[in-house]
Amino acid sequence: MNTEDDVPETGGPDDASTRRLYVEFEVEPSSSADCPLSGFERDVVEVRQQRTADRCHTDVTLSPDDCGCADDDCTEVVHAASAVGGRCPCEVFSEYGCVPQITEINGDDVVVETYLPDRDVLTDLVDGLKAVVDGISLRRLKRIGSLEREEPRADVTLNLFELTEKQREAAAAAVAAGYYSRPREADLGELSADLGISKSALSQRLTAVESKLATSAFARATAD
Repeated sequence: MNTEDDVPETGGPDDASTRRLYVEFEVEPSSSADCPLSGFERDVVEVRQQRTADRCHTDVTLSPDDCGCADDDCTEVVHAASAVGGRCPCEVFSEYGCVPQITEINGDDVVVETYLPDRDVLTDLVDGLKAVVDGISLRRLKRIGSLEREEPRADVTLNLFELTEKQREAAAAAVAAGYYSRPREADLGELSADLGISKSALSQRLTAVESKLATSAFARATAD
């Protein structure tokens, strides 16, 4: 039987590792980073990105619906290349062994999804991103095995600048252990023992996170 830290045989490279968490961020790149993905006024249909050495190349497909043309021939693909610098979020993902996938662009905000090996990487990754971006929100956090079983959801974002490091650690641990699964796969006592804190301290941290999530959901509902 595999333990939590065992890596199953995949037939792939020797340094292959299992991804355990799925995370989706909404990131506002730093205005000083000269990110080629910011500032599109038309809807973005698709983003393709490739890094070569110290250059970032992107092909952004823009929707034809926004230019008054119903013909698919009006689709426009914009190519951009820029130097990868210290303020680039992609550098941070690479530093922590994560492969980012850009799924959406909303004005200056970029929606990025990636897979993580464990909750510790999530904490470090968020800290790294916060140091180089103007804004970052958590849109989604799921265990890999629960992606296929989840119910339809309304988008709710959580501003990560509003959470402490300990609150983020507690939330990631709870999701990874199945605390929010139905039926629940871990209880508060098991989680607190794993984190090395008291049940009351863990409860307070999770309550703070859940309160902020509820506030965000309420704000989204009233805005709609």
